[in-house]
Amino acid sequence: MRSKLALLTVVVGTVVAVAFPSASQRETRERGILVGVSTSADAPVTDMKVPDFTVRENDVAREVTRVAPAPPPSHVYLLIDDSQATQGLSNYLRPALTGTISKLAALAPAPQQALMTFGERPNRRVDFTPNPEALLKVANGLFPITNSGAYFLQAITDIAKDLKKREAASPVILAFVSESGPEFSSELHRQVADALRTAGASLWVVTLQRGAVAMEVSAARERASVLGDVTRDSGGTNKVVLSAQGIEQGFNTITALLTSRYLVTYGRPDSLVPPDKVEVTSRRKDVRILAPKWAGR
Repeated sequence: MRSKLALLTVVVGTVVAVAFPSASQRETRERGILVGVSTSADAPVTDMKVPDFTVRENDVAREVTRVAPAPPPSHVYLLIDDSQATQGLSNYLRPALTGTISKLAALAPAPQQALMTFGERPNRRVDFTPNPEALLKVANGLFPITNSGAYFLQAITDIAKDLKKREAASPVILAFVSESGPEFSSELHRQVADALRTAGASLWVVTLQRGAVAMEVSAARERASVLGDVTRDSGGTNKVVLSAQGIEQGFNTITALLTSRYLVTYGRPDSLVPPDKVEVTSRRKDVRILAPKWAGR
């Protein structure tokens, strides 16, 4: 009996040792996250160092090991409102859009760019290409569709599905929305968020606000949630402008933030259950952090 008991003790001890490895046996892997940093005036901050960042996953602090300028986005999908609400905006929207396309095309390496409009329905105008000529031609010919509403949320989910199929490394959706017009999408903001998270995409928006926005219709409320919460949670931002004259500056601000992001590298212990929430903050009180709150694909 004693020999059997001793053998059982050895076997149990062996199982426990395998199931619960010691701290020295656990590996730590590095993970990178793209982080934008701005001033309160939405200007890029370009002097951030390792001690300036704090990363937490599921409320557990991680060690930041490196901070470096991030490469340009791999894919940029330009998503442009051409509904009735953009009537009278063409002379302001076209130069803003062509300027952004040219700036992105000048990056090294240049991202693949595509263009979709969403007045009346989502309409892919130009598929992904590194050549800006086709994009510039379409941008210079944009005009509003008479008596049409917007399908902004549907367009985002359509794009996110496309980006997922392409397995895009660091995709961005850069949108323009005239918020005074009606939204006709049936998608909920949670569905939009899930689509972006699955694709690993961030949403950046220039929103034109002219007067009060009616929130009696559920689609308008869902759009407001996307413009507010979802852009922030994806690692992007919503730049609100109050006049047509501010559209070009809005695009310039977004482009500057997008092209001055950091790649923040931190250590994550191996785990069978990956985290579902990440939070990047800064010890500096003079900056605003733009980083995804989703732990990744």
